[in-house]
Amino acid sequence: MGFIECSRNRSGTPGFAVVWCPDFKLQAVVRRVQTKPEPVALVDDTKRQSVILSRNEAAIRQGVEVGMKTVQGLARCPGLRVESPSAPAEEAAARTLLETSFGWVPGIEETGEGWLTLDLSTQSPGEWVDSAQRLRGRLYEAGAEVVIGIGETPSLARIAALAARAEGKSFRHLDPGCRMEHLDQLSLGLAETAEELQERLRLWGVNSLGAFARLSREAIAARMGDEGVELWLRLTGRLQRPLRLAKLDELFEEHQDFDYEVREREPLLFVVNRFLDQLIVRVGATGRAAVAVHVLLTFSDGSCRAKRLPLPEPVLDHEILFHLISGYLDGLEMKAAIGGIRIRFEPSDPVASQRTLFGAGLKNRYQFEDTMKRLRKIVGSERVGTPRSLSTHRPGVFELQPLPDSLEECEERKGPPVTGATVRRFRGGLRVDVQMREGRPFRIESRPVSGLVVDLAGPWYCGGDWWHAGRDWNRVEWDVEIRARGVFRLVREKEQWNLEGRYE
Repeated sequence: MGFIECSRNRSGTPGFAVVWCPDFKLQAVVRRVQTKPEPVALVDDTKRQSVILSRNEAAIRQGVEVGMKTVQGLARCPGLRVESPSAPAEEAAARTLLETSFGWVPGIEETGEGWLTLDLSTQSPGEWVDSAQRLRGRLYEAGAEVVIGIGETPSLARIAALAARAEGKSFRHLDPGCRMEHLDQLSLGLAETAEELQERLRLWGVNSLGAFARLSREAIAARMGDEGVELWLRLTGRLQRPLRLAKLDELFEEHQDFDYEVREREPLLFVVNRFLDQLIVRVGATGRAAVAVHVLLTFSDGSCRAKRLPLPEPVLDHEILFHLISGYLDGLEMKAAIGGIRIRFEPSDPVASQRTLFGAGLKNRYQFEDTMKRLRKIVGSERVGTPRSLSTHRPGVFELQPLPDSLEECEERKGPPVTGATVRRFRGGLRVDVQMREGRPFRIESRPVSGLVVDLAGPWYCGGDWWHAGRDWNRVEWDVEIRARGVFRLVREKEQWNLEGRYE
């Protein structure tokens, strides 16, 4: 069924840790946001009426909710501090998480935005808890408040992190010796399963992850299919996956944290000038130039400002770069003293400019990935994807699966080749009248498609969801050939006949 089961490592207990930075976008802009006494919220100001994307604990106590209009949040909490998302700040925060975690173990996967999965096989199990606490302390000093979960597999470690967050804690270890007792205390929602599966389990009286893990695998496979078996394998520690280990690529960046408060631009420009000398030499040694400069300023009140300054063409001219950064700093309103500055060069595309004469592939894979990111930003991530069939017996049911962020992931997701005739579906179906003879379709009548049935195959009966009142379904399918019109799929559902599509 596509699952990989892992067995216990005899030489020692396998272990993984998940480091999670909740409200990552907000924490990237505001340091130690959860422990701040003042209410803070991150808003999406790209819409006509900005809405709240996330908020800290102080704002929650004042009644500020996610999805609320910003003006409503300010009405409930007049002292609410409003911030906007910053891509450069998020990139800097992600790198801080990765660099700091490399001080614990070398095997790390960047699982998602604000999520890291660590392979603890290189460290003794007796040191896991102390090391996790030290890592959390170092990240807190860097301005990030994280939650850490430890488990036998990446899936169990993720559940542990989610459970710690739900309980208001910063750490949780799902010890293999008493894993079931821990899972008995955790709700079904922590497994991040579909709401439909959770509802079905509640109807059966299964209210905790431990109760589900105690069910037999055969019974789950017979009643819930692949989704239920996958959840059971995750909870019992038998589902394993290899980590896609991250590497610290060469980063053209310089930063400095000041030991004193900087309120004037002159000392700041002196530091910028020194940074430019160093970065120009490093980038020039690779045969590239800068296409943009990222500037990140942190202030004494805990806030930060990040800006990406694009260049019209790749350059390494000191004077041009200095004027670009100094112009940005001159127009910046500083409400607090500067505590640190970070300058990073975005190097030019390393792809060669010469193209294959008759090439039909992508001209620039990096440009393609950038185009996909811009497309998601314009129409929304939920509107960009590829259809994927759901694990259900009902035909034609699918969901939109997000496209991968890189071409490597796209290549890995290639499925088996499609064989057989292709059905071109009619949007919404084509309602028809059917004349029957001896229980078989004899003639089809509709405005677009009409004619005698000269050949057919079927019927095929299917149905499901009978355990949900008002959601049950059943259908009868025929494949019919209509004289001089082609082969169609004919479906009867809820006493109504429809032509669902045409075979090509």
